Amino acid sequence: MIDSLNKIFASKEKAVNQWLENKAEGLDIPFYSSADIRDSGYKAACVDLNLFPAGFNNLCEKFSDEAIDSIIKVIKSRFNGDPHQNVLIIPEAHSRNKFYNAHLLSLAGILEKAGLSVTFAAMDPENRKLETFDGNFLETKPVSRKNNLLVDQNDSPFDWILLNNDLSDGEIEWLDGLSQPVIPPTHFGWHKRRKSYFFKSYNNLISKLAKDFGFDPWLLSAITDLESNIDFNTENGREKVAAAVERNLKLIKKKYDEYNIEDPPHVFIKNDSGTYGMGIMVVKSPDEILSMNRKARNKMAVGKGKQPISNVIIQEAVPTRNITDEFVTEPVVYLIGLQIIGTFLRANSERGATDNLNAKGMSFYRYCTLHPVNTPSECLCNSDSQIIYRTLGKISAIAAALEERNP
Repeated sequence: MIDSLNKIFASKEKAVNQWLENKAEGLDIPFYSSADIRDSGYKAACVDLNLFPAGFNNLCEKFSDEAIDSIIKVIKSRFNGDPHQNVLIIPEAHSRNKFYNAHLLSLAGILEKAGLSVTFAAMDPENRKLETFDGNFLETKPVSRKNNLLVDQNDSPFDWILLNNDLSDGEIEWLDGLSQPVIPPTHFGWHKRRKSYFFKSYNNLISKLAKDFGFDPWLLSAITDLESNIDFNTENGREKVAAAVERNLKLIKKKYDEYNIEDPPHVFIKNDSGTYGMGIMVVKSPDEILSMNRKARNKMAVGKGKQPISNVIIQEAVPTRNITDEFVTEPVVYLIGLQIIGTFLRANSERGATDNLNAKGMSFYRYCTLHPVNTPSECLCNSDSQIIYRTLGKISAIAAALEERNP
């Protein structure tokens, strides 16, 4: 079904892109984002959107180079003539993560190719020289606040601040009340953002797209429900979640029967305000919730930064049909504004088709839309299957811009 829908989108690509531009008009589209896509063959959907993406090092360099002109246009449009050449990036505090450090180095490279001067704020005074997994190093610089401006060691203010810290641990006080633009705004951090708001916006957009182009919106969305004020360490909390699981499994089974899908339905239970693959479990029966052992309950009680989990979404699990080197994989689409700058595949050697792949055992494969002569061995160059992925990535970015309107 998705392959047929992909062909329809290919034949109407101009009309679909115009539809996306119309929906994005007047909105503050996130400066950058990454969308996790699941494709089962019978349906595909965005299952998570990260507004503080941390995998630029996994993108095909050839593709990113081709996207520079688009990035320059996005940046100039956003700042509308205001100074923007000098950018300060606020990274995560866990600077000893060598893969994350490689991401920072790649992000800086893309921005520098777009004509920007990039500085990284030192989040750890004792570790200002960050090492990447492949032996490169990244220098961070001490910054200070002067009145309502962040300045460098020469007291020169930065033009704007690029936040690459998801604020799971809460606000960074010295970012509050700055005169410089902070992008993304701090209220998009996980201390305030909610997945349920995003998926409400996303599913509404998919419904409108389906109406205008004549297909079932279920084919590009995942049934999603919210359960609030729960505690997995209490019987009442588990009963509330189990009841929601049962409701959603019945809705999914009804759609499976409609399309003659024989797979047993599953649902993900996800922390409504978390990331890094924490606070997530997949089940196929409400009994799995009612019979959770202590270890499983504790796992679902806290998220990143040991923040308590009190709200969860119950979401249809979209199995992945993508297999690379015998590993199950899922595409991850990267955007700056509405411009696609690359896609990679997240693989996991320890997980199955319905599991969360953002977990121990994961690795990455480059997934390009180009066919360069000197293709890296891990680069999967195939543009045929990416039209749907690109469309869902753009819809996800638009949905993020609408999140605040759907509390």
